[in-house]
Amino acid sequence: MSIEALVNRFGLTLYLYRPTIGLGTDGQTTRTYARQSEVRAFVQPGAQSSDVFQGRMSGRTSCTIYLSGLVDVRIDDELRDGFTGTVRNWRVTGASNPGETSPAQSASHLTMTVVDAVEVEPGVTL
Repeated sequence: MSIEALVNRFGLTLYLYRPTIGLGTDGQTTRTYARQSEVRAFVQPGAQSSDVFQGRMSGRTSCTIYLSGLVDVRIDDELRDGFTGTVRNWRVTGASNPGETSPAQSASHLTMTVVDAVEVEPGVTL
């Protein structure tokens, strides 16, 4: 099944948020997210990893998100599945377009965006 078929059949509507970094009145940096666009995507969950953070276990669920077409997705962007209530939130850790990797001589008809992400709570830093 092609990526476009997966997105059309099982896809979700996700909202792309891009961070802006500012300087607070106390001199600390602040990060706010502004909504950029709406995209259709297929989310394929991955494995959960556990790392030790401040002496306690902290679980992270990674996933791969497939978007049909070329979408401007950057590292540290967030993809969310809603606005209010219980919203799932994925922070982008990498993105690529298989059709634009010229050293690999990939087929140019692969117009899709493949995003590696980790699910986080809104407002949580990695």
